Amino acid sequence: MPDDEPLLHQLGAFDPAEATRLVDLLEKDGIDFEIETDQSALSGSNDFSGLQFGVNPEGAKILLFVPEPDLARAQALLLRLS
Repeated sequence: MPDDEPLLHQLGAFDPAEATRLVDLLEKDGIDFEIETDQSALSGSNDFSGLQFGVNPEGAKILLFVPEPDLARAQALLLRLS
């Protein structure tokens, strides 16, 4: 039996502030989305002082995924944020 769920495409990896603005636009436009986090940038650093004092500002990213039928509309919204 084929899966009726549409294929999800990653719209991008965003810092939390960017993701918040984009999620607001996606919701207003009625586009479904899924959110995941990527904390790989944090796991590679053992430099506590660098993370604590902002010397190493790279943080977790928010990954946003949208269904394939909505990808073009979501990409257009993303361009509006630029």
